[in-house]
Amino acid sequence: MENGVKVIEINRPYTNTMSIVFFVKGGTIRETEKNNGIGELFTASWVKSSELLKQVEFYGGGISASVSSDFMEVSFSIPSDKFDKLIGFYSAMLTNPAVDGEVFKREKNLLKEAIISTEDNPSSRAFKNFSKATYGTHPYGLPAEGSIESVESISETDMKAYAKEMLTGRNITLAVAGNFTEDQMGRIRAVFAALPAGTAYVPSCEGSGIEKDARIEEKDKNAKQAKLYIGYTAPDAADKDYPALKVVTDILGGGMSSRYFNELRKDKGYAYSVGSAYASKLCKSRFMSFIGLNGENVPDAIESIDRINRTFTETLTDEELESVKNYMLGKILTESQTNSKQAWYACFFENVGLSSSYFENYIDVLRHITKDDVKRAAKIFEGPKTVYTLN
Repeated sequence: MENGVKVIEINRPYTNTMSIVFFVKGGTIRETEKNNGIGELFTASWVKSSELLKQVEFYGGGISASVSSDFMEVSFSIPSDKFDKLIGFYSAMLTNPAVDGEVFKREKNLLKEAIISTEDNPSSRAFKNFSKATYGTHPYGLPAEGSIESVESISETDMKAYAKEMLTGRNITLAVAGNFTEDQMGRIRAVFAALPAGTAYVPSCEGSGIEKDARIEEKDKNAKQAKLYIGYTAPDAADKDYPALKVVTDILGGGMSSRYFNELRKDKGYAYSVGSAYASKLCKSRFMSFIGLNGENVPDAIESIDRINRTFTETLTDEELESVKNYMLGKILTESQTNSKQAWYACFFENVGLSSSYFENYIDVLRHITKDDVKRAAKIFEGPKTVYTLN
């Protein structure tokens, strides 16, 4: 489009619904400590203020919006034959974004209550503080919900400014998936063509990696067990090792057959919950190992996790690798069957620079991951790490 909106069409005529998903570049990465939480507050207030929300459920559809580290995401799903009844409300929501004053006050109070709840919950607090510890001053260390102080300072005027900043063509990737006609697609294009072009947002990735080893220990009198996180710098989603590290994540902490589960839970009896995670990001991500356990077992757990991470490739068999890949492929192929997920993947891969059609290639790449690929991806464990404990 002339205003910069990227449009992706995924026609699936064998369905009777359609999903309209769009990503806006810049989620919490746009925020500062001063306005942290504005994305979370805006998306909740905006959707709940819209007439579309009041209408869509009656017709069997849904509308949602959220903010992640790198994007604001908006998803609208409807039966295809109800398009004419709802497209006008959708257009009004996007081209004239409004936040009702009463809704804003209510959502602001709910968000502050959620922040207090996070602070009172050792598990939530541990993850939030680990993120801050491992990312330092980079915006990836900011929680999506913000702080009491930052949320309290956000005004209705800030909501209007945020909407104006975010809903601009050069920062939007739009995907429509499902059963739709050319006329319907044309009307959707017209909605987005009415948005201002704006200025393209370019995230700053400086400082998103771990520069040196760090060990942080915090006390919490309400914690019934210690919460341990270990983080290593992991590549962005466009990196060649991204798919292989996703496989590594499942090998080490992906379930009841994982390396962490077998040693730390089954053999040592340290924990009921242990696992790993690797979030997909535009800048440097983190490979995270996490476990909840008795405080006296923390030193050995740190040593054990680090050893497993550094040595697991020495005993990795072809059978174990194939089993993990098949499990991953099964999950991905199952969840990707909906129109909304097809549109989501198209937006995501387009925004990380791999093109909207990369999903099919991603599946093929995962199928062909070798032990050599896993060994190369596992070199992240040779670098510096952040160890965080709440006890």
